[in-house]
Amino acid sequence: MTVAVKNSTEVKAGAIVGGLAVESFVGTIGVLVGLALIFWAIPALWTAGVARAFGSLTYVSGTIKILVMLAVAGVLGRLGFRWLSRRPIPGLRAAIVVNCLCLVAILLIVSLIGMRLEAIWGASDPTLGALCCIILALALLALLFYAYLRPGTDQLLARLEEQGWFEAKGYKRSQGQMVRRGTIVGILTLAGCGIFTMLRHNTLAAASRDWRVVLPFTGGRSLTLLPALPLTLPLLLAALSLWLAYRIVNLPVFADFLIATEAEVNKVSWTTRKRLIQDTIVVLVTVILLTVFLFVVDQAWAFVLTRIGVVQITPAAAHEQRPGQLSW
Repeated sequence: MTVAVKNSTEVKAGAIVGGLAVESFVGTIGVLVGLALIFWAIPALWTAGVARAFGSLTYVSGTIKILVMLAVAGVLGRLGFRWLSRRPIPGLRAAIVVNCLCLVAILLIVSLIGMRLEAIWGASDPTLGALCCIILALALLALLFYAYLRPGTDQLLARLEEQGWFEAKGYKRSQGQMVRRGTIVGILTLAGCGIFTMLRHNTLAAASRDWRVVLPFTGGRSLTLLPALPLTLPLLLAALSLWLAYRIVNLPVFADFLIATEAEVNKVSWTTRKRLIQDTIVVLVTVILLTVFLFVVDQAWAFVLTRIGVVQITPAAAHEQRPGQLSW
């Protein structure tokens, strides 16, 4: 007798989670290197060498530098998407974004605690303080890596990624286009009003030019997280608003709701222009007639009740009472 044996292609959950943790940290390092290249290396090299060739044409130099930065960002983004496409690990994109946010949070926590320790210890032993900050940062990184090894973390990240927040693919693009566009316009209008109000009230006027995080026990050195804050923050908020508006209308649950809404609106039988004018005239005439009728009835009953003595208004009290107030 021949027995067919099915080859098992299952992968252990631990191996999947471990692969997700390692690949996500590799992707995070790539993102950080790309950001450092775009926002630190290119401006530094441009200022040191290329900017001198333009002389006093600073606006031309600045424009070309921004175009170079955008071009490099596009190339690096293309390479990053190709790298992600070759690693079909569920939740990898969400893990990379979460890692970047967690690294910023760790940097802020270490800086805050380190500055507090530096204020307490002073500059008597900077080596010990720097060592404590390094140990704290490594402990937080180890805690982050341990969170990936916990059961259910990969499923949580996979569910977060399935919502489509980290990809540009649309959901049922050919359906519900009018309602989707209206929703996008509404979201962008709210975001634009907020950004315009922030700029109008000079909210960022008192802020420093760069968002810097002070590195404790380094003699006042700092790390720039966001350069030219009054300029880059509104642009960053505008870009996030565009992405948020696009992704919200492509979330499967909300997109299906918008599609169903447009389908119901299409079922409405819209009246003609002639019929609309006729109905409007009928409503206005009816309202006017009811108003005249109620006024006449009110005045008639007031006259009758006053004549038969049910309602009495004395001449002396008429001047003291409010207009329209009757004395019973």
